[in-house]
Amino acid sequence: MTRAVSVIIPSLDDLDLLERDLPPLLAELAGRSAPGEVLVVDDTGRDVLAGALRARFPTVQVVARAENGGFAKALRDGVVAAHHELCFSMNADVFVRKGFLDPLVACMSEDDVSAVVPRILLGGKEDKIESLTALVENAGLIELFQPGLTGKAEGQALRLSPVAFAVGGAFLFRRAEFLLHGLDPLYEPFYWEDIDWCWSAWRRGRRTLYQPAAVVEHLHRGTIGRRVKNDFVRAMAERNRILFAWKHIDTPELQARHVAALYRWAVDAYLEDRREDLVWIAFALDELGAALRARAAQPPGVRSIEELLRIARPPEE
Repeated sequence: MTRAVSVIIPSLDDLDLLERDLPPLLAELAGRSAPGEVLVVDDTGRDVLAGALRARFPTVQVVARAENGGFAKALRDGVVAAHHELCFSMNADVFVRKGFLDPLVACMSEDDVSAVVPRILLGGKEDKIESLTALVENAGLIELFQPGLTGKAEGQALRLSPVAFAVGGAFLFRRAEFLLHGLDPLYEPFYWEDIDWCWSAWRRGRRTLYQPAAVVEHLHRGTIGRRVKNDFVRAMAERNRILFAWKHIDTPELQARHVAALYRWAVDAYLEDRREDLVWIAFALDELGAALRARAAQPPGVRSIEELLRIARPPEE
């Protein structure tokens, strides 16, 4: 069944990317029988996008934020302004292929599906699938695993399957559920907030799906990578990976392994003069109180993290 969709694009001054990526998106919406809308959230704090976009793409709505707040706040402002229950989050550096939207919408006919992610081709390469995702425990540490980027997911690539999370740069979700639960500010300014949102839904008994029939292309970090130093981007990703573990690890056995792993990591980093690793751990420790508050604020889950590590992932080949 065809349903109306609001497409929300958090953006900085990404006019070059928007000029490339809006035409196929608008063509996709125009070819559907259900209503659709595009909302670009200007997160520069300087209202730099409205004039150019309205002149070139008059049907696109621009939501201008008063100040730069990062991905989570920009996406929420777009969701608040959206008119339709189904919302598609899209980075400015995502190029959609024809027919991508309806397969995603079809997955939302199942009430327990919280989010669905398309087949995201990193750099447009057919053998680099960014959206096949799993979380794994490695000796007490939680790590992200993307088999579609390793060349070892041929059998999984074309199979509708559960995944640990939907990549925030291209996923379909329900507006009411997003506004109720939202993205945790613990992870600001960026990275792991999309993982956390979907993982929290899995804990509540819901599912996130990968839909290979829907295809988009992603110029990885086409926005952040042009404005933020790589060292800071990596530091935030590693800090937030630790904060995610502190928020979600919920069994005594895994907690013990995690503490031991952090101790080994810190000692090895000190002895081997890996100062960046020590900085990542220090950044996480600065937010320990916030992580514990986020942990305490969670309602009891119907699934433990160890159960989810088994089921919230694509099936083996």
